[in-house]
Amino acid sequence: MSGTSFDGVDVAMIKTDGEDYIKFIDSAFIPYTKKEKFSFQSSLINNYLHIINFINKKHLKAIKLLLKKTKIKSNEVDLIGLHGQTIFHKPQEKWSWQYIDAEKFLKTFKTKIVSDFRLNDINRGGEGAPLVPIYHVNIAKKISKKFPVAILNIGGVSNVTIIKSHKSFIGFDVGPGNGPIDKIVFNKFNLNYDKDGKIASRGDIDSNICNSIISEINKLTPKKSYERKVLDDICIRKTENMDTTDALATITKSVADLIYMKISNYNPSKIILVGGGRKNFTLKSFLNDKFNGNIVSAEDVGWDGDSIEAQAFAYLAVRSLLGLNITFPWTTGVPNSISGGVLHSNY
Repeated sequence: MSGTSFDGVDVAMIKTDGEDYIKFIDSAFIPYTKKEKFSFQSSLINNYLHIINFINKKHLKAIKLLLKKTKIKSNEVDLIGLHGQTIFHKPQEKWSWQYIDAEKFLKTFKTKIVSDFRLNDINRGGEGAPLVPIYHVNIAKKISKKFPVAILNIGGVSNVTIIKSHKSFIGFDVGPGNGPIDKIVFNKFNLNYDKDGKIASRGDIDSNICNSIISEINKLTPKKSYERKVLDDICIRKTENMDTTDALATITKSVADLIYMKISNYNPSKIILVGGGRKNFTLKSFLNDKFNGNIVSAEDVGWDGDSIEAQAFAYLAVRSLLGLNITFPWTTGVPNSISGGVLHSNY
């Protein structure tokens, strides 16, 4: 899968029954090049054929790399879950687009494939996101005996799963994540991201602008999920006249403050960071200040933090194949808990 950050393709291999049994095997990552990122960000319409070509190639390459790494043959893989590349996510307009050519993968790997995980949910009145909470629940209950626990995924957008108990959970998007930060450092410094949050750490926070960002985001129609572009535009517009380091510091602080505002009332005993944002030490420091040191990274609990979402879509693919629910009223807002995904199979 590749999310809204558009940093590259994550692939993970797990063994699971789609319920309680989950064994993580291994993962791999293939980055998008700066040229590919520029093509994607500059003009989807003008570069469409080029973009979909390299998206498919990178996903194929990622799967082949993982098969080589694990020494497992493709005919030993029962099922591939293909989330694809998020192009647009517009929950307010009731549509979402994750591009991947599933038929190409079907011909290449000759095994069952599940794609279009969000489609059924949106068609039934949900927002199509977040989808990973059911996976978060089933891996968290193996490592924690004290609840509530929050699993905070900081990608292009931040989303959280609050696990109240072994059987009670909710999930929702919190607000911006790496998205506006990545966009600014790419445009200003030709860097893919603010490594370790070092650039932001040198900046001064403008509290008024920080509060203004939070206020505008909070005025958006309450929903379970956000479109990254809307959140990015607010953060970038509010800080466009600032020194770049100060802008990054202010946005990073606003991300942390929004996270605190949205999840502190659930009183999580522990907040486990997954996704690329867990490596931003400036953001992590802001969060630790807010949550009294209860922030830990995925690796601290024995997880592979870079591949949790890819693992989740492997897990969701199995649940889809078995007809098990993947979205719920308390995650996507769909009226009733339902399964989803589209099965592709000639074998």
